[in-house]
Amino acid sequence: MSVGTSLEKCSRQQNQPWLESFCHTASQAWKLNKVTTVIAVTTVMAFMFPGLTAVLQLDFNSIVQGQWWRLLTGHLTHYDGQHLFWDLLMFVVLGAVCERQYRKLFAPVLVLMATVVSVTVFLLCHGISEYRGLSGIDTGLFAWLIIGQLRASLTARDRYFSVFWTACGLSLIGKLFFEMLTGDVLFVQTQGFEPMLESHLAGAAVGVTAGLISLASLRQE
Repeated sequence: MSVGTSLEKCSRQQNQPWLESFCHTASQAWKLNKVTTVIAVTTVMAFMFPGLTAVLQLDFNSIVQGQWWRLLTGHLTHYDGQHLFWDLLMFVVLGAVCERQYRKLFAPVLVLMATVVSVTVFLLCHGISEYRGLSGIDTGLFAWLIIGQLRASLTARDRYFSVFWTACGLSLIGKLFFEMLTGDVLFVQTQGFEPMLESHLAGAAVGVTAGLISLASLRQE
C-alpha cells in the first residue's frame, strides 16, 4: 500500500476535520513532491542521529577510499540547528516549486547538481577534510526557478512579475559577488565551520544550465 493511499484511508476513517485536513495535505504533498519530501525527511534524520551523519557527510578521505555515495549524501548533513534550519527551509520551498514545474527533470538535475557541487568543493577547497549542507543546491534551485519564472512572465507579458523575477536574479548575482568579495555568507552566521563559497557558484552554474535546457525543451514542443 502506498503512502498516499494510507493517508487518504486515514482521513476517511477519522471523523475529525483537522485530521482530515492534515491527511489530505500530506497526501497531496507526497503525490506532488516525493523527491523533495524524501530528501527533507532524510536530512532531519541525519541531523538527529550523529552516527548517520558520520556515514553520510562528504568526507574527502572516505571519497578517496571509494565511498562515492558521499558525493550525493554529504548535502543531507549539517553542523548545527541554524545551519539545518536555513538550508532545509530554502530547499523545501524551492524544491517543492521546481519539482512540480519540472517533474521529469527534477531528480536528474538534483543528482547532477549535488555531484557537481561536491566535486567542485573536493577539487578547489583545499585544507578542509569534510563538507556538509544544502546551500549549494539551494542556490542552484533558486537560479533554475528564476529562469523559468522570468521566461513565463515575459511570455505572458506580465510586466510586474518580469520586473520581480529580474530583481530576484540580480539579487542572487549580488549575493554571490558579496560572498566572493567578503568571504562570508548572508543570512547564516557560521560558527565552528567555514562556508564553502565555491559550492554556491557551482550550484548556480548547474541551475542556470538546467534553466536554459528547460527553455530549449519548451521551444521544441
